[in-house]
Amino acid sequence: MRLSKLAAGPPLDLAIIGGGINGCGIAEEAAARGLRVALFEADDFGFGTTWRSTKLIHGGLRYLEHGDVRLVFESLRERAWLLKTRPYLVKPQRFVLPILPWTRRPAWQLRLGLAAYDLLSLYRGVPKHSRLDDSRLHNLAPYLPAETRGGFTFYDARVIAPERLALELALEARAQGAFIANHARVTRIAVDSGKVNGLEVEHGGTLHLIPANAVVNAAGPWVDAVNALGDLPSTQLLGVTRGAHIVIPRPDGFDRDAIFSTAREDGRVFFMVPQEDLLLIGTTDDRYDGAPADIRPTSADIDYLLAEARNLMPGTGLRRDQVLYAYAGLRPLQKVSGGPEAAISRRHEVIEHTRRGGAAGMYSVVGGKLSTFRPLAGEVVGRLHPAQKRAPREEPIAPGWADTLRASGLPLPVKQHLRIHGPAIADVIAAGREIICGHAHAISGEVLHAARAEQVETLSDIMLRRTGISWSSCRGLCCHEAVARLAGEVLGWDAAAREAQVRAFEADVAYHLPAEDMLVP
Repeated sequence: MRLSKLAAGPPLDLAIIGGGINGCGIAEEAAARGLRVALFEADDFGFGTTWRSTKLIHGGLRYLEHGDVRLVFESLRERAWLLKTRPYLVKPQRFVLPILPWTRRPAWQLRLGLAAYDLLSLYRGVPKHSRLDDSRLHNLAPYLPAETRGGFTFYDARVIAPERLALELALEARAQGAFIANHARVTRIAVDSGKVNGLEVEHGGTLHLIPANAVVNAAGPWVDAVNALGDLPSTQLLGVTRGAHIVIPRPDGFDRDAIFSTAREDGRVFFMVPQEDLLLIGTTDDRYDGAPADIRPTSADIDYLLAEARNLMPGTGLRRDQVLYAYAGLRPLQKVSGGPEAAISRRHEVIEHTRRGGAAGMYSVVGGKLSTFRPLAGEVVGRLHPAQKRAPREEPIAPGWADTLRASGLPLPVKQHLRIHGPAIADVIAAGREIICGHAHAISGEVLHAARAEQVETLSDIMLRRTGISWSSCRGLCCHEAVARLAGEVLGWDAAAREAQVRAFEADVAYHLPAEDMLVP
């Protein structure tokens, strides 16, 4: 279906603005309940917060400190569901929690917190925590400071490609009848007689007025900006914080375990998470008042993250020139005044604008976590259409994916990379087995399948949010021209179009995944 046909049809039951994890989750939930639904994303699925997260599916151990037991329980339940249903994207991750001179809590409090964490998770999906003495800790993590005095291990989960999790939800919604549009920017929320009646959407230079009985604004950091497009109260809903990360080659001795600690300078939660041959280090947590589109990592972020990494790994001799790239994202949290950024609740809130003097049929979503998109979606759709139910689904999404990889005969690093494609693995391999990026271990079939079946419009869509090539050490700059040629054969790009796509991708990488020497102060 095209936008012109959607515009000429009957009103949608629900129009969703924003294609991050929450918007895509709401679209899938609504479609599964049989509603007539459409989703509009101004850039690409997962482009905002989802794509630039710490890539963890965690219960939020630190939220226990703030007494948010309900959020932790909900997050741990969803972690177990994702581990069961999408094991190709979400897998258990063991963390080492060292006791350092600057650790904020004594060992007995940490043990109580971890015991509560185990209890809330009901031991589903991952082992329980363990206490480590000095000897065991230094055998596991020999790079830690000599003054470390034991610690703990506990389990959470890592999502290999959060942007593909959002994409899968969008494609599942599409398969159930939803209209899913990326690179489709909402320019106006149409209101008549105090009630929402549609959206004006721009795609490819053409405006379309799409009729709708209800609109959900799930635009993440852009929620306030989107609400300004309609006859809605100007109350600011968001209290945005920014989180920056750096990526370095994984140091010698840093095995599969991740580190969960606190920063020496300011006590913030601090992660070091292995990503195959790389190490992800983060994150900052600062209030942000700028335009969401302007978010990018800074030189000061690198200084802070490197200093804290050196505190945790003093013997590795980390240097600034080892930073392969950095990235930054925004957390679209509920607006609060005062207090530390880390204490702002990660719970979601569904706001019905008519209760605040706004248009009937208009809703906004703020807050939430990567791991809790499913209960958020259930609440939104359940509030709008309580009579519409969906059958529970607990079975794996892509049974047999591991067998397909084992039987493929491809090199082990390629198999490990291809797991991100889950239900599409067989189609990807059938499309082409030639290695197109030796750094990411990506193959040509990923590019061709994305171009044919995964609703891409740009080279950046493919490199950054379909294949994961740009998360590797080369950032995709070793193969992007070859990928453009391959994708262009499917998408109809002539030489001029390919050149434009190549240059646009290079600009995206320089802005969103800058190397150390390309950072702003």
